Amino acid sequence: NTIRDHQLKEQQATAFVSIMQGCNMKCTFCIVPYTRGGERARPISDIVEEVTRLTERGVKEVTLLGQIVNLYGRHEFPTVEGKSPFVQLLEAVHQVPGIERIRFTSPHPNGYKQDLIEAFTYLPKLAEHVHLPVQSGSNAVLKRMHRPYTRERFLDLVARIRAARPGIAITTDVIVGFPGETEEDYLQTRELFEQIAFENAFVFRYSKRRGTPAAEMDESLQLPERVKEERNQDLLNIVNTLALPRYRELVGQSVEILCEGHSKTTTTRLTGRTRTNKIVVFEGNAERHTGQLLDIHIDKHQNFTLYGHLPVQA
Repeated sequence: NTIRDHQLKEQQATAFVSIMQGCNMKCTFCIVPYTRGGERARPISDIVEEVTRLTERGVKEVTLLGQIVNLYGRHEFPTVEGKSPFVQLLEAVHQVPGIERIRFTSPHPNGYKQDLIEAFTYLPKLAEHVHLPVQSGSNAVLKRMHRPYTRERFLDLVARIRAARPGIAITTDVIVGFPGETEEDYLQTRELFEQIAFENAFVFRYSKRRGTPAAEMDESLQLPERVKEERNQDLLNIVNTLALPRYRELVGQSVEILCEGHSKTTTTRLTGRTRTNKIVVFEGNAERHTGQLLDIHIDKHQNFTLYGHLPVQA
């Protein structure tokens, strides 16, 4: 087993656990398959052992990591009673005493088989957040990217995930200005964003990555930086317009967070995340509250950060 255990800091509530390395998908914009090789998965027993050790040191939430995490073990381990190796892993981690929340990243739309979607209906420790990279809303661009799904399949997948776990937050990655992306291609991406209303999105302007097939595409397909920037800003505006009202709706409400310790910007405040992966900042005692599940009353929000306070009894 060459995949190292996560190195844990003192008094840490969350941890990342690598479950696999490599990738077989070979998206045309990505260098990973050429630098890290094909998919290699750790045995479930090794992962569960690591998660158990983490809980003994106070960890309450684990994020399972893989380049295409939901295709874990598809070549090494068998499907059992209709459940893929990844769902078998989720069930095993779910049984570890002390684990309160389970997340995973980064998945691929093609890895969302029905057994994984159904897992959200019976594994309550699976957090209500899915990061689902779409990359483009245009079938023509998806084909050039070597992404083996269509916008129609993606929309159907989002609908099935939301039906399985109402209230789940869905975030995404998208690339604008990919070689050959026409105005119509971009408008299809824009329309998909308006239709889905992602909770948040990482919007990337395409840039050449040496050694990738996309970098070798005909120079006539490359878009001007000005066009990339215009589309980048336009899509960010759509994300903000559709997502920020959900943050405003939480003002005045109480939300459950897992306290992760001091805020990154100041040691006078603490930070944690909701089950839907929203950041919450509040005043508290780091020694007392780190690693605790707390109900925080939300007072305000600034962009994608919520600010609140602990009830007096906490």
